[in-house]
Amino acid sequence: MTDTVEALQDVAFPLSVPGIHELRESQRSLQTQLSTRLLPHLLKEAVPAIVVLGGSSGAGKSTLLNTLIGEEVSEASVIRPTTKTPVLVLHEDDEGAMAEHLLLDLCDVIVTPNAIPGIALVDAPDLDSIDAHNRSVSQTLLNAADLWVFVTTASRYGDHLAWSTLTEAFDRGMTTAVVLNRLPERAKVAVRGDLMKRMAESGMGESPLFIVDDAGPTSGRLDAGRVAEFKEWLELMRSTRASKSLVSRTSRALMPAIRRELLDLADAAAAQTEAAASLRETAKQSGDEPWKKLENTIEVGRLASGAPTTQWLSLASTGGPLASLSTGRDILFPSRAIAKRDRAASDIAHAIDDALRVSLTQALISARERADFAWAGSYVDTTDLVVAVDIEPLVERALRQWHDDAAAAAARVTGPITKRVSTDGLADLLRAGAGGVTGLQSALSKTGGLGGLTRVQRALKQRCREAIDAVVEEYVTVIDRLDMPDSSTLRIRARELVDAVWEKK
Repeated sequence: MTDTVEALQDVAFPLSVPGIHELRESQRSLQTQLSTRLLPHLLKEAVPAIVVLGGSSGAGKSTLLNTLIGEEVSEASVIRPTTKTPVLVLHEDDEGAMAEHLLLDLCDVIVTPNAIPGIALVDAPDLDSIDAHNRSVSQTLLNAADLWVFVTTASRYGDHLAWSTLTEAFDRGMTTAVVLNRLPERAKVAVRGDLMKRMAESGMGESPLFIVDDAGPTSGRLDAGRVAEFKEWLELMRSTRASKSLVSRTSRALMPAIRRELLDLADAAAAQTEAAASLRETAKQSGDEPWKKLENTIEVGRLASGAPTTQWLSLASTGGPLASLSTGRDILFPSRAIAKRDRAASDIAHAIDDALRVSLTQALISARERADFAWAGSYVDTTDLVVAVDIEPLVERALRQWHDDAAAAAARVTGPITKRVSTDGLADLLRAGAGGVTGLQSALSKTGGLGGLTRVQRALKQRCREAIDAVVEEYVTVIDRLDMPDSSTLRIRARELVDAVWEKK
């Protein structure tokens, strides 16, 4: 059972899809109910009923608690809001049963013999506190409650936030009671009647309503007689073991809503997986068009346009160092001729490298921009999905690898061309030919370098495609590193939890 609750608590929703804030709030609420309500009662029969005093600022929750207990356990003041840290009051007989309860980490704990055995009273921060943390803590406590006592006044019972929170909790199955505090005598009939009408219209007509007459400005404690009816009701629950029935009834009443929320979480988990798949697919597609354009550039020999072809025509013309590649006639001594051919081959290859560097950089930038644009237009808010792609290192790595490929291909060539240039010079000629220098391709074909040329052309495409894929992979990796929820496991765990609760009850 503990493993089931932990699995539900650990589920993450990393992608900011529409409604994610409400989803995460629902998840937090559900986690609170599971960890502070259901699990403790399932594991320990003796856990007291959690009764939370909640409501708007100035309603007198702390004064009410102090009066119930008969000592000042929670700071009360006419200056509001006073309660910042929740106060949990336990009878000393219940201290052991509450030893590992999660509320202990959230509240200031007071253990006193004046508390009601079997009832853990919590003074919550105001629902309408100006402090967002206080509001959040108050909501967390309400989710943990077995009974929510809505404390209000003649001037505040109609406050929208507090009343809507009360009715929402009641609609979800929470057991509720209302304390109308500080009620002036002159307004008693009208206000009590209007409040009872509101409760009936909201379906809470059978929820207990307690009246505490106005005692004027006060802090600390009221006369005990003013809260006697409410205290007797709490003590009656304890003496008749109604508090245990309250826990069981609240758990059963809340279970349909909890089940719906669990299934909603499972649906949301599936939606997260779908959103991740969508982002991953759009990232992968971002490299397709840039690759098609670059592949066409390579295949039609556009890398050789301009300087590379001009240099070849100059160096291969009559009297040029590369003129004799296919004729075999050397004007210079062989060693000097090979050195000059190597230098000429290097010049053309470097020109191809420069053209490739420009074209590949443009392709990688295009892939990156397409991925960014696709993600920016997604229904998922990708602001927090930071992808840093450094283009230059990818380009230089592709060039280095292609140089290595050309060197390996040159070492395998055995035709007459190997008598005209060194292995390094041949590697440069193969790169220049693969880049699209037409005349050089013809010369290599005539001198036994065609096989090497084919391998280097193939390697050029491979390294360019790998560079584009590396850009895409940066985006895919960001998605793959997300801690994605498993909807199927979540549904199974949800079923296990529901079964465990009903078996227990």
